[in-house]
Amino acid sequence: MQRNQRNQRNLGNQLPQKDEPVVADNWIFGFHAVTQVVKRGDPGTLYLRLGLVSPRSANLIELAEAANCPVVRWSEASFGRVLGDAAPHQGVAFLSQANTPVPRQSLSSVLSSVAESRTLLVLDGVTDPGNLGACLRSAATFGVDAVIVPKHGTAAFNATVLKRSAGAAAKVPVVEVVNLARALKQMKEAGFWVIGTALGADQALQDISLTGNLALVMGSEGDGLRFNTRKHCDLLAEIPMALPDFNLNVSVATGICLYEVLRQKHQAK
Repeated sequence: MQRNQRNQRNLGNQLPQKDEPVVADNWIFGFHAVTQVVKRGDPGTLYLRLGLVSPRSANLIELAEAANCPVVRWSEASFGRVLGDAAPHQGVAFLSQANTPVPRQSLSSVLSSVAESRTLLVLDGVTDPGNLGACLRSAATFGVDAVIVPKHGTAAFNATVLKRSAGAAAKVPVVEVVNLARALKQMKEAGFWVIGTALGADQALQDISLTGNLALVMGSEGDGLRFNTRKHCDLLAEIPMALPDFNLNVSVATGICLYEVLRQKHQAK
């Protein structure tokens, strides 16, 4: 008990006394997300619920010990106080000492790569953390080289995003840009074909060649691509649907589009 109290005091303002605390961006929770950052060797502390004994937790402890990561046992009440009672933490959390647990790169470093047939995912105003996390998961699954987002008007890369990404947020570099239209122009100058997705576009996605250097642009949950973003796309494409009266969640649409990109690139090899 004394050890638990000492750990809580050391966290200082990381332990707000509200029923639903605002979770700091350097908290990560859930087995998948935590396992990825521990494997990567991020500096921080691993927290496990008291009494949690399973093969997954034993494996996580082994990874932490190999990475010289401290392991602390916490009560269920402590998890609730820090992460909120509704957080699906699974009895596992990680407090990162890094400024952000998401790998960051500059746009210039991404565009300077000499690798062939690269894929960039551009998210124009995805403000829902769950959707952002799911988009990052699809990006990692389908081999995206980097995700580009506007610095303003995008969900914060917080614990919810990391949880929903199932650890993928720790694998895909993220580029934050101040001016998305200018960034799209830079991508074109670097030899990328910029394709936006929009309902009612003249061409279906599968009818377009997606095999070269490609920047795929996805719009926000409600409004889709902004007008200025559309103007800077080389082409607009849509996902064919049997019921046009319905549209797709941005994270679902992103997964479908990235699958088609990967399918074409594999077929072209």
